[in-house]
Amino acid sequence: MGRSQPGPIPMYCFKNGKIIPYEDAVVHISDLGLLRSYAAFDYCRTYNGRPFRLKDHLARFRNSARGLMLPLNYTDEEIGETIVELLKKSTLPEAGFRLVITGGNSPNGMTTVEPNFFITVEKLPDYPADNWEKGIKLITSEYLRDVPGVKSTGYLNAIRLMPLVEQYAAHDMLYCHDGQVLELTRDNFFLFKENTLVTPSENILLGITRMVVLELCRGVFPIEERAVRTTELGQATEAFLTGTTKGVMPVVQLDDTVIGDGTVGANTRKLTDLFRKYAEGS
Repeated sequence: MGRSQPGPIPMYCFKNGKIIPYEDAVVHISDLGLLRSYAAFDYCRTYNGRPFRLKDHLARFRNSARGLMLPLNYTDEEIGETIVELLKKSTLPEAGFRLVITGGNSPNGMTTVEPNFFITVEKLPDYPADNWEKGIKLITSEYLRDVPGVKSTGYLNAIRLMPLVEQYAAHDMLYCHDGQVLELTRDNFFLFKENTLVTPSENILLGITRMVVLELCRGVFPIEERAVRTTELGQATEAFLTGTTKGVMPVVQLDDTVIGDGTVGANTRKLTDLFRKYAEGS
């Protein structure tokens, strides 16, 4: 499956206006992020030591915070400067950074008062090269996330069912609901019908890598952003996922169904190359 391994604990993080030692970044037991999973986050990464599409990630993070009615009282400039400082302190050549806003300490376990805001810098996960060369397997799962447009910390279903993913030697789950294809636990999903690129557009989190791929594909492939029926999965000639740490990763099997001829297709290889060149040159 190629599960990523955790990296070393970073030395510093940001909490509520201050850069502090990582081990000092704690929340009270009354924090709604802990008690109720009432929190939003975003995750970005660097290429060539620079945050990739930071403006888009911050826009999505603000949208998630608004969706949970949590005020984010920092400007994009302030957040960007903090990220640069944390990256310098991390000494990592390339890194991921996680922004988290929680419901904050609650007097009664339900009421929000003052959010807690964190930024951490993390070692990027490492995936086997075979994931791109040979492609990966997904299993489908019936599930619709609460408030799909919000990137929340509520991963109960994904973590609960991870043993099932491992049992079937899969990379991840593809969520479907009421006959529609949605998204993976952390990534977006695309399929090709011959040369036409198709991707779900409803009841999903709109990923930043997804956005970039659609930008790169305009004028290269016909594109359909729409509701995708589960019956269409069997019609796919190619498929792939998109995600911040994975870029474009080919999918060659869904449950027991082999996609196309079971190898990474030419269109997916072309897109993988296009994305890498764009990201590394940004």
